[in-house]
Amino acid sequence: MAVDETRAWLDLRRAEIVLLPGSPDGAAWALLHGLRSWTTEGRRLALLYQEALAAGAGEGPAADWTRLFRDFWLEVAERFGLAPIDGRLMHVFFESEALYHLSTWSPALEDAALSDTVEHFAHVWLGAPFRPWRGALSQAEDASGTRPHGSAPPAAMRIAKAAAEVVEDKGLAGLTHRAVADRAGVTTGSVTHHFRSIEDLVAGVIRGQVQVLTEEAVANAPPTIDEILTPARLFEALRFHSAGDRPASPAIRRRRLFLASVRRRELAAAGAVIRYSHGGTVRDSLSRVFKLSEGDARLYSGVLSRLLAAIWFACAGDEDPRVTRHALIDRIEAALTARLTRL
Repeated sequence: MAVDETRAWLDLRRAEIVLLPGSPDGAAWALLHGLRSWTTEGRRLALLYQEALAAGAGEGPAADWTRLFRDFWLEVAERFGLAPIDGRLMHVFFESEALYHLSTWSPALEDAALSDTVEHFAHVWLGAPFRPWRGALSQAEDASGTRPHGSAPPAAMRIAKAAAEVVEDKGLAGLTHRAVADRAGVTTGSVTHHFRSIEDLVAGVIRGQVQVLTEEAVANAPPTIDEILTPARLFEALRFHSAGDRPASPAIRRRRLFLASVRRRELAAAGAVIRYSHGGTVRDSLSRVFKLSEGDARLYSGVLSRLLAAIWFACAGDEDPRVTRHALIDRIEAALTARLTRL
């Protein structure tokens, strides 16, 4: 029934975008409008869809749902004079932000950051005209409290990892200061020193887990981040995480943690940390390889990581997902390299 409701919802969106100009700009506006509408007036369906993906992306109703979005964005691409691969890229971007724009942390700032990322995506990958970057994404990253790799205090990180283990075993309902202290082998006072309230503790778990995900990505990528000096080496590492037959474990855990934050309003700030920590592991490499300014590096790495993290989910309903994943990564690499080598 929810899939049928979404089909009707998409019919309304078709009618709403019909007067937009048939150009890459029009496609970008259609994408922005679709994301805003889906995560607000379509929020009930949007949450159901994310729950279906968490239960079994690429299977049963979740696969039908994903194919419905895939076909819609292919149709949109044709309507705006774009190639089918561009429609697939629009679907990938939609799959990312259809989850993360469910955030309720700071609606005005997050909407501005979404506009930044959509305009950047449309310029680099759809051929839309360049528009000066307004800095909303950087503002959101700074305001949400995302931290550079390795910046969490060691004692807090040990406690955060122990708290994550408690959540794995007992769920969020079993997360208490005493349970975390027992797991970490420290006193309850040590836990409350870093995380005073239970809300602070849950937020700390999520902050800590984002740091853990970053460490895992750095440790597992071939080559390591410090070895990346050329575009070819950069995309060798990125493809390793994006083209597998199963989504990378950090991507799954990030999505689950974010959904947990969406379910509890008091965790909205923790959810924002997850949303705006995207791109942390590739930013330094991207800057090193292409000599980017800090602001450009934030925008390029943020949008690139959103695309790569969502590829598996966007292709999960395909007849041959592996072929589509590689075609998308090829397209992402070619467009990004062409754009950055001109800077």
